[in-house]
Amino acid sequence: FVLPIFCMFIYSIYFIFILLDKERRLFTLESNIYTKIFDEKGNVIYSSKRLERINIPHDVNIDIPVKIDKYDKDLTYLNTIFKSDDKVFYIQVIKDMENEYLFLKLLFILMFFADAAGIFVSFIAGYFVTKRALRPVDYMTKEVREIDAHGLNKRLKIYGEDDELTRLAKTFNDMLDRLEDSFKRQNMFVSDASHELRTPISVIKGYIDMLDRWGKEDKAVLQEAIEAIKRETLDMEHLIERLLLLAKGDNKSIKLNKEQFNLKDVIKEVAEEIKMLNESKNIVVKGQNDINITADKKLIKELIRIFLDNAAKYTSSDGNIEIDVGKDNSKAYIKIKDDGIGMPQEDIPHIFDRFYRVDKARAKETGGAGLGLAIAKWIIEEHKGSVTVKSEVGKGSEFTITLPLR
Repeated sequence: FVLPIFCMFIYSIYFIFILLDKERRLFTLESNIYTKIFDEKGNVIYSSKRLERINIPHDVNIDIPVKIDKYDKDLTYLNTIFKSDDKVFYIQVIKDMENEYLFLKLLFILMFFADAAGIFVSFIAGYFVTKRALRPVDYMTKEVREIDAHGLNKRLKIYGEDDELTRLAKTFNDMLDRLEDSFKRQNMFVSDASHELRTPISVIKGYIDMLDRWGKEDKAVLQEAIEAIKRETLDMEHLIERLLLLAKGDNKSIKLNKEQFNLKDVIKEVAEEIKMLNESKNIVVKGQNDINITADKKLIKELIRIFLDNAAKYTSSDGNIEIDVGKDNSKAYIKIKDDGIGMPQEDIPHIFDRFYRVDKARAKETGGAGLGLAIAKWIIEEHKGSVTVKSEVGKGSEFTITLPLR
């Protein structure tokens, strides 16, 4: 590509010198303007030698230049009538336009090759400028190719200039931060889930071994093993159901089945269930009666059940649990307050994390895998609600749940 352009450029320079030389020689002529003078009868009184064989009408007064396309020449002429002492003369002025047309051709050729040279220079300059400008993109491409599931801690370098590439790198780093956080939570989730499932499986396996050794002869051992296996199986089933619920929630595959219902009636229903399992606890439901909300009734019942179940677990045998329900403008609120053991302030920000338990030793006694509050928070967020927590060690806890009425 470069060689033909270079050859054309050299040829154009050579051709321009030839034209310039011809132009110089043409302009050194005596004149390129010729005249003819006629008398009133049309006889030629005077004529330039170059016009002897050129016949142009002379008896018409023409004060505007007229071009002639004859005689293979580029001629332009004017006619005028001159009167003197009752005599009439016709004067004809003719100009040879060869020099002007030659200059225009020369100018056209110069402009053509100047444009060609400009395009060529622009192409070369644009190539190098673009290559330099896209160098950070090549770097980013190489860096991104090296990032995989095991190298999510890598980040793209951000330079000082605040341009489009810098903003792109920042956006990509933000995305990597979210991906890294998601992978960490996923790995932690899988690890914790495996640990929680390992415990009941180990217990079941232990009782099966005990059955194999003594269960055939000792009915008491047989009954104990069967009850333990049933209990652990139910716990494991409950854990798996909650894990599946969270997994579906993460994948956005659960569609809310919204309907209108009375919120206080649902709370009373769940409170009665919890009271049947914890007869010594004093559970009181109060507040407004006419609170109708549009939500997924099944999930709201599960939400109330989780909070009341937690309150019952961490409240003494004769403890008090109070549920207050009301509404404020376009939102309904549920306050669940207990006088249980409470929790330290440093644990409050983490209680909605999956598998997080404030007192791991006590959690073994009360059961549960630390998934309840995580599910509760997910249900609240799906309904565009919010939850706040107040707690003090030895004095109890208070959860305030806010849900939109529609």
